Amino acid sequence: MKYAVPAALLLLLLTACGGKGAEAGAGPSTGAPAPDASASASRTASAGDPSRGADANPVDAASFCAFLTDERSKVEDVGSGVGAQAALAIDLATWLADHPEQQPGNAADFDTAAREGCPEVRESILAATGHGSLKEALG
Repeated sequence: MKYAVPAALLLLLLTACGGKGAEAGAGPSTGAPAPDASASASRTASAGDPSRGADANPVDAASFCAFLTDERSKVEDVGSGVGAQAALAIDLATWLADHPEQQPGNAADFDTAAREGCPEVRESILAATGHGSLKEALG
């Protein structure tokens, strides 16, 4: 049981991240680059600061913090760390599907964005999940 929740969370995150790639390859092949790839690149460039380099965190702190702020009361009201962790993972998977331009390189990108934009909200959510970082909470 100790590994069931992290495994489920990882599956949810991989499903959310992997779904976009499946859509891009679903259309007929024309020999030209997939339009989704160029659209994604332009969304990324326009969504963030154009001065950010390729190694910059793709997770926008303001947008992610708006999600975490909305999520805070739901996660706190669950009443158990495992339940809060599951609720966070499910809602985060939905948020990622709605924000394809903000696909993180790894779970630490969420911590970086939350530390920059909303450290108090981050701490509240971590307290509800019983973890020391979003990276840990998301498995």
